[in-house]
Amino acid sequence: MKHALFAVLAAMLGLCHLPARAEEAVVPAGAFSLNLKSALGKQIDVRFSEGFAAGRLSARDIDGVIVYELPPDKVCLYGQGKGLEPDAPQLADFVNPSGGGDVCVPLTEVSVRLPPRVEAPGAPVAPFYATDRTNCSWKWTKGKGLSLWTEQCKFDTGLWDVIYDEAKDLFALRVDEGEPYPVLRQFRQPGGAPALLSALKASGLVLDDAECVMAKVEDQPSPPGWTAWQVVPTGKRKEAFDSVVQIEVPEPPCGEIGYRVDLIGFFMVNEAAPDRVLYVNLGQDGTMIDLASITLGE
Repeated sequence: MKHALFAVLAAMLGLCHLPARAEEAVVPAGAFSLNLKSALGKQIDVRFSEGFAAGRLSARDIDGVIVYELPPDKVCLYGQGKGLEPDAPQLADFVNPSGGGDVCVPLTEVSVRLPPRVEAPGAPVAPFYATDRTNCSWKWTKGKGLSLWTEQCKFDTGLWDVIYDEAKDLFALRVDEGEPYPVLRQFRQPGGAPALLSALKASGLVLDDAECVMAKVEDQPSPPGWTAWQVVPTGKRKEAFDSVVQIEVPEPPCGEIGYRVDLIGFFMVNEAAPDRVLYVNLGQDGTMIDLASITLGE
């Protein structure tokens, strides 16, 4: 899926004006301050250690490699055509056994070359990763009581941008002037995610069925300080879904924004603001929003 996404996202032209930038910095990949989980499926610029590069790589610095996987104490990088060739004999010991075409390197052997800082008033520093390191830029996008870094990319397929719809209180991905695709929705609900369920069922966003319940989950990419939730099937509905999913990709068992197997979608609740519930739709490979930068206001 990741490879298909980057085949679609092609060359970029100049983008909108951005704030002033500073110089590049280099941070060890295993540094506590660097959240590589947020970069999964995205591109980063890296620098390998002298010891690892010697006899294996033509250059220590490689731009625009994709963070493919994060096994313990390693980072798996996809960089075919850029010097990380999985069929190269000198890299044979580091090829991902899952067959994704990526190379898994010890965290101690690689650093991330941070892009020049992009800053905006009231915003954290822009992310170090990108959908395309050459063709995309970050912009600080504000909604009603919520702001975050979003990407704007110019590809052969058009201008990819994330916009805020004030009437619907959501952020949506749009290509040129095409139909917006919701990627981040906001709900204000006393009682948090569990209490929101009845309203979702009443609105038709979730199936009105007692076997569809709101459950806290641990396997979604929510940033630190946030909990993740999904509307999941139980009982006979779950049994029916489990029997079909082994054969084909079924319809979501609990409705439009319930659990599904064909995309990454979940609710998030900030521990400091339990009455604010966000629904995130990252699609199959991630969307052009940075969850870790979400800043809540009034």
